[in-house]
Amino acid sequence: MNVVGAGRALLLAEAPLYEPHLWFVLTDPEGNPPRVVAVMMRTVTKFTDPTVVLKPDEHPFIRHDSSVHYSTARWFSVAAITRAMSSGQCHLRPDMTEELLDRNRALTPFLESEYTWSMTAGTWRVGELPIRALPKGGPDRRMR
Repeated sequence: MNVVGAGRALLLAEAPLYEPHLWFVLTDPEGNPPRVVAVMMRTVTKFTDPTVVLKPDEHPFIRHDSSVHYSTARWFSVAAITRAMSSGQCHLRPDMTEELLDRNRALTPFLESEYTWSMTAGTWRVGELPIRALPKGGPDRRMR
């Protein structure tokens, strides 16, 4: 598996709050420069995407029912993720199982989720998140 590729789980923070969240990488690197598609996991609330909900036993880092929040799906440059890892701003977590990867990146959830309207037009939202250092103790924090 590539350092950044399909099946990887990353702990990184997103603007504006920079609260660390678990992200799942759904694709292998493609393009020039290489980039991957990742989605953020969020603890289930009444506002989260209900299309795919993971239970705590489905990934070692997940402690509560968690939504694959398809509205966060975006391209990340592999170089930016690699730099963030080197500087301690992004941390690897246990990889997804093949079954979990297949479940999360299946076309059906993307089409069924009301949160992926930007993808149904045939294009991914293209962008790169600003990545900041995690708070002290951040790499070992688990999802709330």
